Amino acid sequence: MMFGYVSEFKEYYLKLLELTKEYQPHLGEASAHFHYQDSDHTQLKELRKRYELEEIAGDGSETDQVLNLTNWVNKRLTHGSMSHHETNHSLHILERAEQENLSANCYVIATVLNEVLLSMGFKTRRVQCMPYDSLDLDSHVVNLVYLAEQERWIFVDASWNRFVTDENGQILDLKSFRERIAKNKTVLVNGQNEDSDESTFYITYMSKNLFWFLCPAVSEFNSDEGKPIQTYYALYPNYYPSLRSLETNIKMIVPLNSTQEFWK
Repeated sequence: MMFGYVSEFKEYYLKLLELTKEYQPHLGEASAHFHYQDSDHTQLKELRKRYELEEIAGDGSETDQVLNLTNWVNKRLTHGSMSHHETNHSLHILERAEQENLSANCYVIATVLNEVLLSMGFKTRRVQCMPYDSLDLDSHVVNLVYLAEQERWIFVDASWNRFVTDENGQILDLKSFRERIAKNKTVLVNGQNEDSDESTFYITYMSKNLFWFLCPAVSEFNSDEGKPIQTYYALYPNYYPSLRSLETNIKMIVPLNSTQEFWK
């Protein structure tokens, strides 16, 4: 068993991804239905106006706008240990960050970025990247964002202000990220030298946490409140059992083995 991140276990993390690089959908498995809140929602409009997000995003391409907003959230929130069980929406978290030296875990930071991106009209999901070991309580949460201009998804990580690219500088989605490191293909962190200490750490850390994925069906402001039951989709690789123990009285997990369904 592996408990938490251990840099010396890099080869084991990569081997697990290599052994599970193929996915086989199960006959009759569920379809995924994702929903994204409109940017005209009252709180999203307030968020956009209060923090002048249109100015922060700039007039560049959608890619540039997403990276500018990711960088802005990263600079506003220090990555630390604030529990996501507290009130967890962007207006509350950003206000607290203005009043005190606030640290926030990756779940909180990804929630804030998700709402920031929704307020700017992007389709975006908060995705929890999970390890193989069910006893390993360390995971990482990032954002998947749809670029309508390019008709494709990318992922960004506001906790560390990170994204990853291939050797040609194209920003990857999580599916491609997992596939490329599983097949030992080039992955560059923020498009930079793959031999840097920061790149080595990030790719090794993420290789632990790219084994399976968990994502809410509905992407909206303050998604952790107000629903008796929340639906989540989980993408599991072949031969990996569904982890029903994660279900609670407010969370229903729908298992998937189809990458086409989960990443659509």
